[in-house]
Amino acid sequence: MATPDPQSLVTTPGRGQVVLGIGDQLTVDGSAGQLEHVYRLADPALSELALEPLLNELLTRAKDILRVDTAAILLLDDDAQELVARAAKGLEEEVERGVRIPVGSGFAGRIAAGRRPIYIADVDHADVLNPILRMKGVRSLLGVPLLVEGAILGVLHVGTVTPREFTNSDAALLQLAAAQAAPAIDRARLFDALDREHRNAVALQRSLLPERLPDLVGIDAAVRYLPARDEVGGDWYDVIDLPGGLVGLAIGDVAGHGLRAAALMGQLRTGLRAYALEGHPPGETLKRLDRMLQTISGRGMATAAYAVVDPVTGTLHYASAGHPPPVLVRGGGREASLLDVSSAPPLGTLPFAAYREVEATLQAGDTILLYTDGLIERRREPLTNGLERLRALAAVPATADQLCQLVTERLVPAEGGEDDIAVVALRIAPIEAAMRVRLAADPQVLSQMRRMLGRWLQAQGARPSEVADITLACGEACANAIEHAYGPGAAYFELETVHEEGLVTVTVRDTGRWRSPRGGHRGRGLKMIAAAVDELDLHTTDAGTEVVIRHRLGPR
Repeated sequence: MATPDPQSLVTTPGRGQVVLGIGDQLTVDGSAGQLEHVYRLADPALSELALEPLLNELLTRAKDILRVDTAAILLLDDDAQELVARAAKGLEEEVERGVRIPVGSGFAGRIAAGRRPIYIADVDHADVLNPILRMKGVRSLLGVPLLVEGAILGVLHVGTVTPREFTNSDAALLQLAAAQAAPAIDRARLFDALDREHRNAVALQRSLLPERLPDLVGIDAAVRYLPARDEVGGDWYDVIDLPGGLVGLAIGDVAGHGLRAAALMGQLRTGLRAYALEGHPPGETLKRLDRMLQTISGRGMATAAYAVVDPVTGTLHYASAGHPPPVLVRGGGREASLLDVSSAPPLGTLPFAAYREVEATLQAGDTILLYTDGLIERRREPLTNGLERLRALAAVPATADQLCQLVTERLVPAEGGEDDIAVVALRIAPIEAAMRVRLAADPQVLSQMRRMLGRWLQAQGARPSEVADITLACGEACANAIEHAYGPGAAYFELETVHEEGLVTVTVRDTGRWRSPRGGHRGRGLKMIAAAVDELDLHTTDAGTEVVIRHRLGPR
């Protein structure tokens, strides 16, 4: 049977009728049953639901009220000009298979193109593109457009598996459901787009921030990062294990929010790390970073701060590009003050900007705290109030982690801040005469081990030549531990150092099985160790291998 003209579903408004103002003037009668149906479909509580529950509830109510076997919603893909199955009852395969109907073709496509209801009495003799309708045995169909301010969003249709004549009241009720669904769908699409961008920005930002902080002898470091409750910004931080036993400490804040701010944050963090690892001092590092930002298309603006700390001498070099001043916590928490930094413009604001360095000395137990402005800024309040609040709060005995936790708990609202917040603290921890660490049996940890041991030896008063000899010997022992035959799963080895009355003892333990040298060019590591230090002991058991190195330090 051919599709009836949609005008056959139109009646003239009269006494006791409710007129729908969407599309054609479809009406429902004023009986108690019909009015109850109207209330169920126009229930204000539906507008409180998210998109998925809303579509599911509307289809359930429409299917129940119209006494039909199937109900489905198809939404318009603007780019492809196709209707895509989004939700269904009795036709779930439409959604599972992602059925697409071109606008203007087939049953749903003609409804979207004409923006008018269509009724099909017999699907078997009609122009229907979707094979699932026939596969499910649908015989009669009624569909209406989903419209918002005249714009087509999609199509809502219902069907029965037995022939049926849908009335004008049926069409009016279905269009009432469509009128309820369309604005909610439009709002949900907007919120979904914003939420998707927010999730993408959060994911991007998380991927660009450090996964973990480096293990540094003599350094106690900790961070906190709290994304904004509504929109992701461009706050970032970094702790860098620099050549020569130095430590870099960086923080920054890109102006703006969203994906672009997160992407620019990643570029700046990567650029600063690269310049820092080249060995440039803080002022020069920020200068180069500023020039890099000036070359980026559509560049933005960012504040940043970078410090280089020598854990052995406690020397601190610091430079800032418009960033809030760091807090120095002295004497294990007895006092806290703001570092007097030189004023300089933010990155990306002035050509050929210069960033002067300031110098300070950190004693054992002292902490430097860097943060972004979201931690201290409050609306309708001078910035100095926030700075003083942070300074007073930081004057407590605490580890780096405890200090980060304290300031974020006390200064950040429970529901989150309006801006991103990054906090990084670095404390000069006393280097004890004994050290014990556990390292992964991976060749990549050898460089970390050498820097770690070098810092510890310098703190014990070893001369540069002694540091080189002991580090070389220990490196060979650790390389042997990594090479030993471990079983499946994660493997580790242990490094222990002790300094007693000028005698340094370094012990490397592993749980692998010792293997005799293989080939003519193997087994030279033990000879190198023995040549570099005063004593070498090797102990092998079924439980693992232990290499003990002893070397007496001479006067400096």
